[in-house]
Amino acid sequence: MSPIFTPLGIPLSDKKRKKEWSQFISNLFLKADPYLTARDDAPHIQISHQYSLILMKHEGGNEKIVEPAVILHDVGWSRLKPKQIEAAYGVKQEGEEAERLNRIHESEGASIAWRILQSFFYEPSLIDKIASIIQRHDSGNKVDSLEECLVKDADKLWRFSKIGFWKEIERQGLSPAELHQYLSEHYQGWFYTASALTLAGGELEERAKEITAHEKGHPSVRHNGYKDL
Repeated sequence: MSPIFTPLGIPLSDKKRKKEWSQFISNLFLKADPYLTARDDAPHIQISHQYSLILMKHEGGNEKIVEPAVILHDVGWSRLKPKQIEAAYGVKQEGEEAERLNRIHESEGASIAWRILQSFFYEPSLIDKIASIIQRHDSGNKVDSLEECLVKDADKLWRFSKIGFWKEIERQGLSPAELHQYLSEHYQGWFYTASALTLAGGELEERAKEITAHEKGHPSVRHNGYKDL
């Protein structure tokens, strides 16, 4: 059997490899955190990361690309001012200026991700792939790999989760019914993997129940947004 290597090229036993990887992911979250305050994105990243683990369980994919890309994909918002973020983000934001600002957050995010991963002496070929995914994680429909599909799907699933749905209502100034209708009308054309599509449909059913309960004055809490298939 061939030896298993870390991103640094060091052969490890499977048990030690998992421990080292878990520690690296924890450290990467810490490194990313200062860049996530501009849009209060820490919950988004944590939940998207959880979704990425679920998706890889069902779809496969290289964790050494998917997990860092998910954790770092929105660090580029740190390069924009609050008014610029407001103009760029949300279901109501459209037009050339919103598009321009979104592209800035992607390109700046790729650059920041490069520097962060280099600080861990991460494998350069993997950094290239991660940065490429971050560079266009919100733009266009072209994908070059399963890993890119998984990152984009995990990112979008955030807004379907219990925490993400209600946070986006507050952040975007929408009513629960407005956001639910928007997601319901668009989600079937958004996802690349069958697992993500199934997850999104199930989450929409849960959000509909919560909206009904909310309207009756007694919101219910059924799960934490990390529901498996």
